[in-house]
Amino acid sequence: MSDVWQHEESFAVTNAHMLGADVLCDVTILAGEEKQEVRCHRFMLASRSPVFYTMFCGSLPETGVVTIPDVEADVVRTVVSFMYTGEIQLMPESVMAVMCAAKKYDIQPLIDRCKTFLEKEIAIDNVCVILDQALKFAEEDLIQPCLSFVSKNTDQVFQSDGFLCMSSEALKLILEKEKETQNLPPEDVYAYCKRWACSSSETKVTNQILRHKLGDLICLVDFARMSYESFTDNVVKETILSDKEKVRFLTEIRQRQKKEQKSFVVERFFQVRQGWTHNGLQDGISFKTSKHVTLSGVALYLPHQSGSLSGPLEILKEQTVVLTQDVTLSYKENEKHEHIPLVNRVNIYPGVTYSVRQRLKGQPSYQGYLYKGKQRINGIEIEFIELISGKSDNSTSLREGQIHGLTLVCSCGNKCVKTHD
Repeated sequence: MSDVWQHEESFAVTNAHMLGADVLCDVTILAGEEKQEVRCHRFMLASRSPVFYTMFCGSLPETGVVTIPDVEADVVRTVVSFMYTGEIQLMPESVMAVMCAAKKYDIQPLIDRCKTFLEKEIAIDNVCVILDQALKFAEEDLIQPCLSFVSKNTDQVFQSDGFLCMSSEALKLILEKEKETQNLPPEDVYAYCKRWACSSSETKVTNQILRHKLGDLICLVDFARMSYESFTDNVVKETILSDKEKVRFLTEIRQRQKKEQKSFVVERFFQVRQGWTHNGLQDGISFKTSKHVTLSGVALYLPHQSGSLSGPLEILKEQTVVLTQDVTLSYKENEKHEHIPLVNRVNIYPGVTYSVRQRLKGQPSYQGYLYKGKQRINGIEIEFIELISGKSDNSTSLREGQIHGLTLVCSCGNKCVKTHD
């Protein structure tokens, strides 16, 4: 700065010089719990803040000393510097404290500067710090934008260094948001939680130490979304969860699996009539699906008069028999077919051809005709084709005959909707 700085320097620079050199300062702020001194000018404070104006120019004006115990000295210096110069360099770890001080003293240009910074500067490496600051200063308007950013960049945020340093209060909100959005596999969330708990430990990390650090936060991991195998492999073998909690989550996993596994019947024909004879010859049909499902049963036509039919039922994958069981079909008044549960469910993989074959003897049965064509259930396409495994020498074909349909199981929740091509 030149010797005659009043001539050559800008208004902001001369103000900063007056402040930094303690020239004519007439008020002392005792900032923070340690009451650190910050010297400044009442005129400047009153000219930039309605609150300071009231303090110094109201009916009961403050004297030469002002105590501000709830704002740290560094923050006070930053705010005062802005009031003198209109310039500020905001940082993610302190922006919330600065904004709270600006709100307390109604310094609107600084409030706007802080909000603009937060809107533009939230990033992978600082969102956890900003969220912590928003929680510390109860800035509800900033908590939600932080959580929204995390939900859009979940994996990167969980891998960041900021994630490891965040408070348990912030982690709680992030885990609750992740449980709602389900952006990550729960196995990954579990691993990230352990990583967070390990980061601040200076001793050898044990399961007991991890649980002590995590507390009940660990229960915000959506264990119920894990498969049974994954939970037993990744969680049960460790002692972070109590035995009671393990039983609870295993029960939730089982309940979810039962709820998600919906069975549905794919029927081959629109119409049914009498007159299909059986002499131990083979009836069969092949099929394939567009997605993985499980075959849990086969719907077979019943006798249309008193008596029964019996014989072997086979399921084949390509040319290999994967299941054989004996079946008996008895006449039932007003019923034309029966769903026969398989002794073991068969996994049906997409694009692979499977076959159902039977060799029955006994009374004549109902038969189906008017083929429905391809069917689509919740995006799963099921297509029947002529038997490829041996000969259907009892005349069952794609267009008519025995084998009413299939009972399949998928993990489609409550969304199963049947359509026909």
